[in-house]
Order: sequence, then C-alpha cells, then structure tokens
Amino acid sequence: MHGSRGRGLHVHEGSDWDVVVVVRELTGRYDSRDRGGELEAFEVTSLARLPQWMLPAVTWTTPALDKTGAVAAELAEVTKVDPASAAEPLDAYVNSYYRSAKNARSGLGLAALLDAQESVPHYLHFLFAVHGRLRPYNKWLEWELREHPLPVAVDLPRLERIARTGDIEEQQALFRDTETLARERGHGATIDGWEPDVAWLRG
Repeated sequence: MHGSRGRGLHVHEGSDWDVVVVVRELTGRYDSRDRGGELEAFEVTSLARLPQWMLPAVTWTTPALDKTGAVAAELAEVTKVDPASAAEPLDAYVNSYYRSAKNARSGLGLAALLDAQESVPHYLHFLFAVHGRLRPYNKWLEWELREHPLPVAVDLPRLERIARTGDIEEQQALFRDTETLARERGHGATIDGWEPDVAWLRG
C-alpha cells in the first residue's frame, strides 16, 4: 500500500487506497486503475515492471503481505539509484539556471523566472540521485527530508524563493553549494563543461 494511506499522512475523507499486488501470473483480478475511484490497484509480476514515474510512490513503503521476503528485496532494488546517473539532472539544472541568468541580464523577467522555476526540479533530481535515491513527489518532499534526511542540508525556503521570484543572488548561492557537492561526489566534469562561464555562474 502506498500514497497518503500508505504513509498515514494527508489522509482525508476522499482519499483512495493505492495498492500494488505482485503476482506470479497476471490475471486482472487485482487490477483496478480507475482514477477517482475508491481503489487504485496495479497488478504486476515484478515491481521492476512499474512505470518509472510510479517508483517514488512505493519508496519507503513496507509490503503488507510478503510471505517469502522477495517483494521487500525487489522493492529495495528498484528504488535504488546509481549516483553516476546524477550527471544528467545536474547538467539540466545548470542549463536552466544559466538560461535564467542570461535572460535576467537581458531584462527578460518572465523568461528568467520560468527558467529559474524549471531549474528547481532538476536540482532536486540531482540532489537525491547523487545520494543514490529517487526524487520524491513534491507532495512528499518535506515528509521525506524530515523522516529520511539526506546527509546534506536542504534549504527549502531558498528553493521556494527561487521558484517565486527567480532571484539571481539566491540562484548564485544555490549554484555554489551545488558545485561544491558535485565536485565532492565526482561530478566536477559536468560543472567544468560550463566553462568559461562557471565563475560568472558563481556570482
């Protein structure tokens, strides 16, 4: 069980029951994917067959029924992330920030703000991936950082300010912190790929 009821948080009268049932052979017996209904169930022969977008939903859950332990073992495996894969979202984050800074310099306020907003999801994707974890859904971000904190501090108020205002000084500060983490974790080459503008991006 996953979702609000699986975590016991944000549950209200209209909350549905989100369930994944792992079976040896597909029968359709447990499959009910009608959105808006009381039950939304996925029937799969392996958790690896869940769509990629759904994996954050089952992260940090405990199987309600697991007679052999195989489901829990597979759950741990499919929710792991290779830290090497963090290079791609890191590059995407720097790209969005770079565009935001260039647009701000050119007086293109709306474009700068939109690019700043787009940079935040890429940054979060990098931040979790570099620590071997899936980025949670936005709804569960604060819960996960509270219940399963990362080894580094995450300045959520700064991210909110960037998303609301696109403030360049805030973006510069975030980039400096990101660069430090990236170099510590072996992703300096991705940062260096933005030369000769790295010093400018630092502010």
